[in-house]
Amino acid sequence: MKISTLLYPLILATASLGVADDYTGWQNSHPEWELVFSDDFDGNSLDSSKWNKIDYVSWNVSDWRQYQSRDEELVSLNGDGTVSLWGKYGNYTSQADPTGLNDTYACGGIFTNKTFTFQYGYVEVRAKFDSAMGAWPAIWMMPVNGPWPQSGEIDIMEHLNYEGIVHQTLHYNDANGAKTTSGTVNAQGGSTAYFTSVADKADFHTYGVEWTPEGVKFFMDGNLTLHTPTESINPNWPFNKENNPYYLMLDMQLGGSWAGAPGDLGDGVAMTVDYVHVYSTIPEPGSTTLTVVALSALLARRKRR
Repeated sequence: MKISTLLYPLILATASLGVADDYTGWQNSHPEWELVFSDDFDGNSLDSSKWNKIDYVSWNVSDWRQYQSRDEELVSLNGDGTVSLWGKYGNYTSQADPTGLNDTYACGGIFTNKTFTFQYGYVEVRAKFDSAMGAWPAIWMMPVNGPWPQSGEIDIMEHLNYEGIVHQTLHYNDANGAKTTSGTVNAQGGSTAYFTSVADKADFHTYGVEWTPEGVKFFMDGNLTLHTPTESINPNWPFNKENNPYYLMLDMQLGGSWAGAPGDLGDGVAMTVDYVHVYSTIPEPGSTTLTVVALSALLARRKRR
């Protein structure tokens, strides 16, 4: 069953310091907010009620997708409460040839397209990743309906090759209908979403987005990196349109026109994710019809009182 929720946001949660799934501080500070989707990646297998591996498609194969693979070893639960999404070179199926094994670059990714979609909320992901030429780990959100970029795209974190920054970006159409972006990287290449040192890239960080009808705010390690208010004079602004829910995607991408051709990946490169949390306010009945997940959270909250 697909669960669509209408979510309303919250100020940023404090990042935990270790590999720990501790989000009680958020709930204690904001009792009116509920955790409506989470995965702490416990156990030894992917929770299929929350995630699916990114599909092979026969249409509109974007360059980020060319090496996506559904092979088992490219999405691995590590037994310590983390999941790793791998990019490797070897004998795999991939989007380039999903029917048989070939010596190819291949990478793993998961999404909630068939299990959980939402509109508005606060999303936080705690992750770390390896660097390599052509490696392109990403945490992002895509719309269920409509063409790209008319319905928008929210990129919570992207990293390219060996860069010392991460990218946090919105994709949409401007008032004239032309493709445009709003992101943390400016024309001079500077960014407010940054790493304090080269070695720090391999450590866990939290990446977040607060999405409301009033605009979109990006965060890294609890720090606001970008605030893009709703463009009220732009009739093509997609992020406050009715019935425009999104789903979550986590993947290690390889190659593409932006990252460039993959190089030597050694034994492989990975993005390792500690947790994914999505928060929402739960409206009281009266003016709003509750969805299944919202109703469950409301009843649980009343039971605790």
